[in-house]
Amino acid sequence: MRKIDEQKKQLIEQTVFVITKEEGIQGLSFGKIAKRAQVSSGAPYVYFKDKTDMLSQLYLKVKLLADDHLQQDIDKGKTIEEKLFLSVNHFARVYANYPLEANFMTEIRANPKLVTAEVRAAGNRSAKPLVEVMQAAIAQDCVTTTNVEYATVLLFAPFMMLLSERAAVGQTASLDELEAVVHLAVEGILKK
Repeated sequence: MRKIDEQKKQLIEQTVFVITKEEGIQGLSFGKIAKRAQVSSGAPYVYFKDKTDMLSQLYLKVKLLADDHLQQDIDKGKTIEEKLFLSVNHFARVYANYPLEANFMTEIRANPKLVTAEVRAAGNRSAKPLVEVMQAAIAQDCVTTTNVEYATVLLFAPFMMLLSERAAVGQTASLDELEAVVHLAVEGILKK
């Protein structure tokens, strides 16, 4: 069995993120990845069985990165409104700090069948603290919708759009700007 070279694996993973950003997830192939990473054509097969395995592993890795410390951030809030803000702001910071990985997640969300159902389920389990905050907000009747999916869209779309629009013109959004947008999004779904 071949020895795992962690640096080479990280180079291949980073190349996947770059190609996904530049060409979309449909543009990925092991040959293209190897060429761009300047590794042998067989190198990706050392780490991944096939494209589905590669995308599934990377999805879960990025999902766990995004969800890391989520519960600790939520626990800093005293009220449900603070907890909602802290949970959404957590993801806004992650997306700002890891733009290639955030783009990859967006591409996978638009093409969920590219990863295994088991990996999607594991990813959903890692976001359980966010779901629990949403459910608590609904149970306390402090939000304008009882639909968790609608609430998630209303909370996440504003900061994602700001990041996307800035990236399209080669700029970034500051953490202060993201925080302001997240505050507005949270205020927008709270009952008055």
